[in-house]
Amino acid sequence: MDEETPLKQIRTFQGDVAEALERQRESLVSIQRAEYLRKNTTQSSDLITSENTKRRTDLFFLFLGSFVLFSVGLVGSWYAYNEFVRRSSTPIITTPANRFIATNTKVDLPITANSRETLIAMLSNATENIPSGELRHINLPLPTNKFLETLESRAPGNLVRALNPLFMIGAFGKSPTTDWTSIFLIFKLDSFENTYSGMLEWEKYLGQDIGPLFATAPLLKNVPIESSFTDIIDRNKDIRILVLNNKTVLLYTFFDNNMLIITDNIETLRILLDRLTREKLSR
Repeated sequence: MDEETPLKQIRTFQGDVAEALERQRESLVSIQRAEYLRKNTTQSSDLITSENTKRRTDLFFLFLGSFVLFSVGLVGSWYAYNEFVRRSSTPIITTPANRFIATNTKVDLPITANSRETLIAMLSNATENIPSGELRHINLPLPTNKFLETLESRAPGNLVRALNPLFMIGAFGKSPTTDWTSIFLIFKLDSFENTYSGMLEWEKYLGQDIGPLFATAPLLKNVPIESSFTDIIDRNKDIRILVLNNKTVLLYTFFDNNMLIITDNIETLRILLDRLTREKLSR
């Protein structure tokens, strides 16, 4: 019994050492495997992270490029559309407020007339050399009351107040029925009743006050005070007319109770009435 005990102890010691070595070997292998797996996992994670970052970067630049191209295309389309509209649209023509009918030409006069003689001379120059059949607008930037005041007219106060500030001066070139340039005045009205009564009162001075503006000025220069206007009807229109030496020198009428027309020729009056009617129907 006593001899067998040491042998068992030695075998047990050797077995313990072997087992320890085996466990150590296994631990080293496990550690190496774990380290290998950790490194591979870290590399894979870094690779995935790098790929994700690259993908996000690519997507960002793709989105940015698409946005820039879309913006450029949008701006280009907007510019092309506006350019098309600008080139294809009809140019806007500014019409003076005191032009009541369409005309062929226009002459702008400065506001420098401070006397009757100066104003008459300016208007006379503006109506020279008008081609036959052409209608010219003489754009005089003066209100009606200032115009009549500069002419030193004797128009009654109720008439001046009844006339709108806007009025038109124009001229027709020589026509087959006339051998002179025909002048006309068109006044807008604020009150037809006061204008009508005021014109009847002004008739005795009308030829002398505004006569020099018209082609019949030589005949109107010394109009006898006893000369008077008479009524005629032409194309169903009531007209007041002044005749000297069997020749019509001045006449006036109303258009729709909204305008007063004064001219020196019946043909001119007919043309004006026709054009005003067309202007009214075209609105």
